[in-house]
Amino acid sequence: MTGPDAFRAALAALDLPPEWQVEVAIRPRRRKTGLQVNPGGGVAALIPPTAAPEQVARFVGSHRRWITEKVESATRLAPNHAVKQFVDGEEFDLLGRRYRLQLVDAAPAGTAQLPLVTSDGILSVRRQRTELVRRAVIGLYQQVGLAWLRREGRQYELDGHITGLSYAVRDLGRRRWGIYEGPSKHTTTLHWAVFGLPLRLIEYVLVHEQAHATQPNGAAHGRAWKRQMYLWMPDWQHRKAELAEVGRHAWLGDHKPGVRST
Repeated sequence: MTGPDAFRAALAALDLPPEWQVEVAIRPRRRKTGLQVNPGGGVAALIPPTAAPEQVARFVGSHRRWITEKVESATRLAPNHAVKQFVDGEEFDLLGRRYRLQLVDAAPAGTAQLPLVTSDGILSVRRQRTELVRRAVIGLYQQVGLAWLRREGRQYELDGHITGLSYAVRDLGRRRWGIYEGPSKHTTTLHWAVFGLPLRLIEYVLVHEQAHATQPNGAAHGRAWKRQMYLWMPDWQHRKAELAEVGRHAWLGDHKPGVRST
């Protein structure tokens, strides 16, 4: 078995652009050499244990044009997510509306418990440690988002003859906006951060997952899924491209450390 250093030396001899940041990953189960361009533009050479360094170098060299195109695309779409400070006046988007944060010591008389949003564009949260404010805001996104999801998802259940479907809103990490889990769970789950996107993109994520729910055992993004997408949302491909651009700036919960809300 050839070690990673031998492959790195062979690739270095190609004089590849330094911005490609090529990494070597020997994968025991692979049969052929492959390439993977990661978010941000990093390149990974996925190498089977039986490959020789010179073979891998030839393979990478023959794919320069493909790598160039993919790296440029990945760099252009690299995540640049919003970071919040949780101070008075900071803006938050929720279900297509923009709200200004207002830290308060108690809920206004006659209103529901905090946090809450008002018709005049105020997001009121109890004044406390920054991390607790952050959790409260995310909790509101989950609460409001789940109510929207159950309400809007129902029309697709009826039209797509979907029965017994459950819904959830939770943190899905930094690479997924939604997932359909089935058939045992039969659940449509959206990331809480989805509800900070423009409404047309929230709708796209919902429809994407509901289309999966119409065929729990079907191919993930096969012909039947695409037919359902075109039926429900003829411009879904345009919205998908829009999500790739808008989504990289979305707020996923990041905040500046050291900022106090008290």
